[in-house]
Amino acid sequence: MKLAALAAAGMLACRATEPARGPATVYFSLDAPFCGLAMPVEFYVDSLLVGTDTFRIHLAPDHTTSRGFVAASGTHRLGARAVVGPGYYVWPDTVVSLGAGLTFTRSLPFYCS
Repeated sequence: MKLAALAAAGMLACRATEPARGPATVYFSLDAPFCGLAMPVEFYVDSLLVGTDTFRIHLAPDHTTSRGFVAASGTHRLGARAVVGPGYYVWPDTVVSLGAGLTFTRSLPFYCS
């Protein structure tokens, strides 16, 4: 009887230390301190388009961070590209490991001359 109780307690202890499962949240933030512009940007998680937004830098109202995008916990490739003139400006992809319930903000540096 005592052996069965110890085994059950051991099983519960193992279960309590399992990592939490669940989604994480990813934000994208445009870092363009010397610009005054409105820039449409497309956001990608694992090479899939998950959303678009138009950032406004030094234009009322300022808007520099996207809404949150839910991603499963684990490793993901984050990408973004801006519609600039007739083409695109593409930021290099970033690979991140996201934990359950955590947030990550992908900074998108952009220089205006």
